[in-house]
Amino acid sequence: MNEELNDAYIQEVGKQKLLSDAEEQQLAEKIAQGNKRALDKLVAANLSYVISVANQYKNRGLSMDDLVSEGNIGMLKAATHFDGKHGKRFVTYAAPYIREAIEQAIEQQAGLYRVPRNAKDPAWEKKRSHPLSIDAPIGGSNELSLGHVIPDKDATQPDNALEDETATAELLQIIDKLDARSRQVIQRFYGIGAEHRTLAETAQEMGLKRERVRQIRNQAVRKLCKLSKNKNIKSFLLK
Repeated sequence: MNEELNDAYIQEVGKQKLLSDAEEQQLAEKIAQGNKRALDKLVAANLSYVISVANQYKNRGLSMDDLVSEGNIGMLKAATHFDGKHGKRFVTYAAPYIREAIEQAIEQQAGLYRVPRNAKDPAWEKKRSHPLSIDAPIGGSNELSLGHVIPDKDATQPDNALEDETATAELLQIIDKLDARSRQVIQRFYGIGAEHRTLAETAQEMGLKRERVRQIRNQAVRKLCKLSKNKNIKSFLLK
């Protein structure tokens, strides 16, 4: 039986504003100085990306909430090391950390225990070996806890995941330029930072007719294709 990501969690993630290159650079500099609020902000702004990555690992032994939980911990580690230099966006930098955390958890669940590549990192080993409270704050503030970034239930995996990390980062940026209703339709239809939904399911949840949702999707896709010259993004949207 398929379960859904908690609606409150999805809504909370959807409220987070994506950051510009300059904002990420500023946060990276503050994080390097030990600013915990900057760490919280960088992590919170990219929670939807973790859901998109976790969707690609569905049906491999872990529930969706576990996949997202592991991915969020991986992203937190990446945020502590991100320096914002060399023109690399944070999600591109964080992708290997997120994938490694998820893949290691899948292997452990399957009983395939091995020494991880980062076994010499005492701080990371401590995080992996001790259970975390969902009320434990991320960084040093009380504004964002693990309870905010760990969803309650599974999501359905879309068949056409966008695996190009650079393209995914750009897509997240341009989706943010859509109006709220169009953004919601696109995120649900393609499973980007939200549970994948069919047009009929989206229509029912939004209180609209299926044909109207289809029109909104098509208009949004045309706008996104105009905003991006990336062939991978256009191919993904037009499948």
